[in-house]
Amino acid sequence: MSWHSDREDTIGSNPAIASVTFGDSRLFRLRHKVRKDVEQVEIKLHHGSFLLMSGTTNTYWQHQVPKTKREVLPRINLTFRIAKRAV
Repeated sequence: MSWHSDREDTIGSNPAIASVTFGDSRLFRLRHKVRKDVEQVEIKLHHGSFLLMSGTTNTYWQHQVPKTKREVLPRINLTFRIAKRAV
């Protein structure tokens, strides 16, 4: 999956995005949208990993699961999004 942020027009600003990985490990990367001087963050998600992106993460950062040349064993990722809406 290439670099992206989740669409705020469908989930609102500052959503909570939770992700659970099952099966083979995968690499997950984050990069700042504007500040190129900020280093990318790499997180290896193993079986049973839980990742939470919340607050302004989706506003200021993009994320990706990079392509790999290695054989990838089966894996499932469940992602849950909770929109932060004004009441």
